[in-house]
Amino acid sequence: MRYAVEISNFYWKFPTFTGIKKEYSLKNVNLKIREGEVFGITGSTGSGKSTLCYVIAGLIPQQLKVPPDQLNEHLSGSVKVLGENVVKSIRSKKGNSFAIMEMKEGRIGFVKQDPQNYLSHGTVMEELSFNLNKLNLSKKERDKRILDALEVVKMKSIFKVASKLKPHELSVGEQQRLVIASFLALKPDILILDEPTSDLDPVGKSDVIDSILAMKKDSGITIILVEQDPETLTRLSDRVAVMNKGEIVAIDMPENIYSRNDIKRFIEVPELMDLIGPTGEIGEKLAPERVKGFRVSRKEKEKGKVQLQVKDVEYYYEDGTKALDGLNLLVHEGEFLSLVGSNGSGKSTISKIISGNLSGWSGNITFEGKGISKKDGKEIVRRYVGYVFQNPDQQVLQGTVRDEIYSGLRKANMEKSKFEALAEEALKRVNLWDKVNEDINALSRGEKRRLAIASVISTGPRMLIVDEPATGQDYKGSTEIMDLLSEINNSGVTVIIITHDMRLVAEYTRRAIVLKEGKSIFDGTPEELFQNDKLMEESSLMPPQLVRISRKLKDSGILQDILLNAKEWLELFRFESEKKNFEALKFVDLKRYARELAADILRKFGRPESIVYIERGGMVIGRLLSDFLSVRRVYPLRASYYTDDGIPMTHVRISDFEFSISKNQGYILLVDDIADTGKTLKAAKEELVRRTSANIVTATVVYKPQSVFKPDAYVYEVSNNTWIVFDYEEIETLSRFMRKDNKEGLKFMKENF
Repeated sequence: MRYAVEISNFYWKFPTFTGIKKEYSLKNVNLKIREGEVFGITGSTGSGKSTLCYVIAGLIPQQLKVPPDQLNEHLSGSVKVLGENVVKSIRSKKGNSFAIMEMKEGRIGFVKQDPQNYLSHGTVMEELSFNLNKLNLSKKERDKRILDALEVVKMKSIFKVASKLKPHELSVGEQQRLVIASFLALKPDILILDEPTSDLDPVGKSDVIDSILAMKKDSGITIILVEQDPETLTRLSDRVAVMNKGEIVAIDMPENIYSRNDIKRFIEVPELMDLIGPTGEIGEKLAPERVKGFRVSRKEKEKGKVQLQVKDVEYYYEDGTKALDGLNLLVHEGEFLSLVGSNGSGKSTISKIISGNLSGWSGNITFEGKGISKKDGKEIVRRYVGYVFQNPDQQVLQGTVRDEIYSGLRKANMEKSKFEALAEEALKRVNLWDKVNEDINALSRGEKRRLAIASVISTGPRMLIVDEPATGQDYKGSTEIMDLLSEINNSGVTVIIITHDMRLVAEYTRRAIVLKEGKSIFDGTPEELFQNDKLMEESSLMPPQLVRISRKLKDSGILQDILLNAKEWLELFRFESEKKNFEALKFVDLKRYARELAADILRKFGRPESIVYIERGGMVIGRLLSDFLSVRRVYPLRASYYTDDGIPMTHVRISDFEFSISKNQGYILLVDDIADTGKTLKAAKEELVRRTSANIVTATVVYKPQSVFKPDAYVYEVSNNTWIVFDYEEIETLSRFMRKDNKEGLKFMKENF
C-alpha cells in the first residue's frame, strides 16, 4: 500500500519569545495517510489540528526561523510526504540533528480557514493564475488547467468573465471554491482543507461539500480535511483522526468514531447524536404513539424600552456596490437576537456601523436616544457598544494575551488599578486565564476568537455584537461561548449575534432578523423562520439538523410543534418515558441499600478519605454512606443536567465548590442516587479529576443501561423505561404528573405515597 503521508514519533514545540517554557503542540504523532483517500482530522479547539496540517504542508518547521543548533529543543521524529523525507533525524557524533527539506512546488495545496487570506485586489483570472505562473506553463495549458479546476468546483461559468470579475464580487462561498480551484489547477498530489466551510452560509457550505465529493470521485488526489462537524466528516471522509492536546487518540472510520464512548470525551459530539445518529436517523428509539399530545413550552422575555433604532440606513462600498438599502430595525434593551442571511446580505456592515467601526453611511441611527453621528452619540457608542469581528486577526493584535486585554481597557478609559482584576475575570470566563502570558501568535484561531470576546466584555458593554461566535470552535467551545453570551444577556446586556450556524439561532435566540441585499425581509421567531421554506431558500439558509427531523415528524402528524434544539428533544424523550414503568424508593429502602452499597465499597476499594455527594439527589444516600462507612468528611456538590425550573439543558452545569479537596492519601467517593443518563455523574467526576490528584470512585443505588457513565459501585440495575421515584421527590413528581395529566403516574403516586 502506498502512503501519501508517513509521520513517526513526531514532537513539535513552537519557539517562544517571552522566556516562558511552552508545552509541545504535537506529541508522539504517528500517522499514515493512504494515497487517494479523504482523511478527516477533528478534535477540540487548540488540539493541534492546524499545526499538524502545517507540518504536512512543509510550513513547520521550514518557514519558522529556528536556529539549526536549537532544532533539537523543538522537534523530534520524522515526516515523510509523497515518499520524500521533509523532516528526518540524523545521528551524528554530537547527537541527533535534523535534516529539513523543502517540498517541490505545486505538490501540496493548502487551503486555510479564511479565503480572504489568499485573495488580493486583482481579477479572478489573476487569482487563478498566480500559483500557475510559477510553473512556466504555456497560456493554452494554463487555461486548460484553470477550466478543469473550475469545473470540479462547479464554477466553470465564470471562466469567460474571469479577466473582468473581481473576487469581492463573489459570495464568500464562491470565494472559498475559487481558492480551492486555484490550488487544484496546480494538480497537487495532496490537498489540505483546514475547516473550509466554517465561515459559509448553509448553501455555500453545501456547495463546497459537493465540490469535495466531486474531487473525491474524479481527481484521485489525497484530501486532508480538518472539520468539526460530524455530519460533514461522516459524509466525506474514509477515515478520521481524533486529536487531543497535540496527540492522535484514535483513527477509525467516521461512523465508528462517533459511536465510540471512549472517544466522545475528546470530540464533544452534539447532544442527541446517540439517539439520532451523525446523519440524522432517528431509528426506533422514539415511539410515535407515545408522544402525541406533547407541546413545547417556550418562555418569552418581556421587551424593554427601545435601545437601538436604525431608520432608512444606506451604505455603498467604494466600487459603488450598495451594501445597505434603506434598512430599518428596532432593538430593545436586554434582547438576545440573531442577525442572519446569506454572505453579502449586509449583516456585518450594519453591525460595524452601529458599533462605530464604519463611517460614510446615510440615514438615522440612535442608541439610547442619542444620534450616533453626533459627538455625544459617538462617545457613548464607542464606550458601550462592543463589537467582536468575524475574523479575530482583524481585532487581536500582537504581544501577549494580557497585552490584548489591557489594550482594550485603555481604549475604554478604565482605571489602571483595575486592569489585572478585569483581565483575570474576562479571561477566566472564556477559559484562557492559563494562557495570559502566551504570545498571541501561538493561539489557535478558536482561542483568538475567545480572546477577542474577552477583550470586549472586560470593558462592560451595554450592547454586545458578536460576528460568527462559533467560528473556529468545536461543539464544546461554541456551547461555552454561547452560554457565556447568555449569561451576559441575563445580566441585562443586549446581545446580537451574526451567524450562519442555525443551531445557535434555534438554541439561544427568540428573535431572528433576516437580511437580503441590505434590507430586512423577516423579523420573527426562529420557529416561524424555519417553517418558511421560500424565505429560507431565497436567504441561502437551512434549518439545523434537529429542526429538519422534527419537521418531518410534525408533517407526518406525530408532533404538534417543531423542536428547535436539544433541550426540547430531551423534553420530548422525557415526556415519552414518563408513560412507562414506575418504581418507588423510600427512605427505608435507601437505608437498606446504603448498607449493602457500603459493604460492597469497603470490599472493593476500602474506606474513602472523603465523600462528595451531588445535590440534591445524592444527599440522602451520601449521608447514609457516611454513617455506614464511618467517614466524617462529607461535602455537597451542585451538578445538574436541569435548570432550577426542571428544564433539561444540553450540558451539565457545575457550581463552584464551597470546600477544598484534601490532598491526603486515600480516595474520594462521589455519590448520586441514580445513574440515569449518567451525564451529571460524568461531568462531576471530570470536574473533581481536574481539581485533585486523588482517585475518584463513583457510586449510585440504581443504574440504567442507557447511562453514558457506569458507576464503579451500584446496588441494582433497572430497565431504561423505568421511572424511579424517591420519596424526597414526591411533591415535585406529583406536580409533574398532574401538569401532564399522567393518569398512570397519578395512580402510582396514590398507591405508594
